[in-house]
Amino acid sequence: MSKVHTVRVALVAATVVCLASIPGLAVEIITRDDIVNNVVKKEQLVKVADNAIFMLDTSSSTNDKFAGTDVPVVKVVKNQLQKRNEYFPDIGHNVGIYTYTDWQENYPVQPYNREGVAAALGSVRETGKGPTALKIGLQKLEPILKPLSGRTAVFVFWDGEYTGQNPAEVAKKLATENDVCFYVISSAKPKREAELAKDIASLNACSRVIPLAAFVNHPDYVSGALYDVKVTEDVVTSTDKKVVGLKVDNINFATNKTELVQEDKADLDKVAAFMKERPKAYAVIAGYTDDVGTRDNNERLSRNRAMMVGNYLNQKGIDDSRMVLFWYGPNNPVVPNSSAANQAKNRRVELAVGLEG
Repeated sequence: MSKVHTVRVALVAATVVCLASIPGLAVEIITRDDIVNNVVKKEQLVKVADNAIFMLDTSSSTNDKFAGTDVPVVKVVKNQLQKRNEYFPDIGHNVGIYTYTDWQENYPVQPYNREGVAAALGSVRETGKGPTALKIGLQKLEPILKPLSGRTAVFVFWDGEYTGQNPAEVAKKLATENDVCFYVISSAKPKREAELAKDIASLNACSRVIPLAAFVNHPDYVSGALYDVKVTEDVVTSTDKKVVGLKVDNINFATNKTELVQEDKADLDKVAAFMKERPKAYAVIAGYTDDVGTRDNNERLSRNRAMMVGNYLNQKGIDDSRMVLFWYGPNNPVVPNSSAANQAKNRRVELAVGLEG
C-alpha cells in the first residue's frame, strides 16, 4: 500500500483519558489499564529483548530528594518499579534484579514471575547508604550475562558518580562481548548527564541515557525497551470512545538516508501544532530499517531516523521531555524484506501522539 500523506485525529477506544492504543500502529502507546484489563493479548506483543536486568543504586547520594518533591530518589525508583510490575505483561522475559551498591541478589535472573518480583522489590531498602561502586557491580554482572541467550536490556540506575575506578572500561567490555543494551536511568546533575550520554552512546547503537524524570513520567521507556506491538495486530479497548491522540502515517526513508522530505515536514508541522495546543500531549517515536547490513549499523541508522523526527519537532517548539524515542533496527518489519519495494516500506519512523491524564 502506498503512503498517503495525511495526519488525522484518531478516534480510539480508551478506558482513561490518556492515550490507549492506536489501531494499525506498531508503536502503540499501551496504558496500565490496557494490560490490567487484559485488553492487550500476548500474541499482540513482540519481544525486542529476551532478558531484563535491573541494577539498583541505593548509595548514600540516593537520599537526595527527587526533583520537586520531598521523596528521596531511592524511594522514587523503588515505587516506580513496584507500580510497573503490577501490569508488566508476562510474555516470556527472563528478569534479574540486583542492588549493586553493597551487592545484593534481590531476584537472580530467572523467568519473570509477578509475585516473585514484587517480593524482591519489597526487600529493597528505602534509605541510601554507602558508596557507589559501579565498576564492581558491573564486574559481578559479567558471569550473569554469559549464560543468557538473546538480547539483554540492562537498566542501570545511577547518579553519575562512582567510588573507586571508572566503570567505563568494564561497561564497554560487557557491551562488546554480550548482546547487551545499557539503559542508564540517570539522576546526575545536568553537566554530568550530558557527559554520560556521550559515554553510554559510544558503547553500541542501542545503549542510551534516560533522565530519571523522563523515566518517571513515561513508563514507555521500560516497555519499549522490552517489547513492541506487532504491526499486524490491532489492540481493541473498551467501547468508550474518545479523541485521545493523533495518528500519523509512517515516514519512509531512502536506503541509508535520514533526510525528511517536504511532505514529511508538512505532516510533522501539524503534529507540532497539535501538541502545542495540548500541553500534556507527548509523542512516541520509533525508527526502523530494512534487513540489509549489520545489526549495529541498522540500529544506529534507525536511531538517527528517530532523532531526525524528534529534532524537527524540537525545532518547531516541542520540548525533548515531551518525546519518547526508540530505535529497533530491522525488528518488527511491516512486510517481509523479500523485495526492494518491501524493504522501502520497512525503512520508516512510526509516530503516535498521546494525551496524558
